Amino acid sequence: MRVIALIEDPGVIRRILEHLGLWTPLATERSPPPAAASWPQHANLPLTYHPVPDIA
Repeated sequence: MRVIALIEDPGVIRRILEHLGLWTPLATERSPPPAAASWPQHANLPLTYHPVPDIA
């Protein structure tokens, strides 16, 4: 075998792999966040902000 071409363009590589059915999403591609109803009850508490004086 000999290498006759080198494809470096990520878009072209992805299209070729999708066409062959070999594309798997990267770990950086995430699913949508879960619905708020599935969050723990304490996650819906209101957030408060109390300013702290700068001592530096």
